[in-house]
Amino acid sequence: MTRNIIAALLVSILSFSSLAFAEGKSSKININTASAKVLDKELKYVGETIAKRIVEYRKKHGNFTSIEELSNVRGIGKKVVEANKKNVVAQ
Repeated sequence: MTRNIIAALLVSILSFSSLAFAEGKSSKININTASAKVLDKELKYVGETIAKRIVEYRKKHGNFTSIEELSNVRGIGKKVVEANKKNVVAQ
């Protein structure tokens, strides 16, 4: 009985940890749909003010066609774009 409980617990822990790893590995931020709050939290070197500017730029100019287009937002340079390139998509 104890052996079954331990086995079930171990399977649960392993399942949860692999699920968490898979989610963290594959989730990218879509700069065309993310809220300012998400952008602030998830993008490197982007705070609340810049995150709001990204959303404002998107509303004014339409969806981003590339990640590099983020550099058109005041306060975002090439270094910020490069730092976030692997974690961001423009879809």
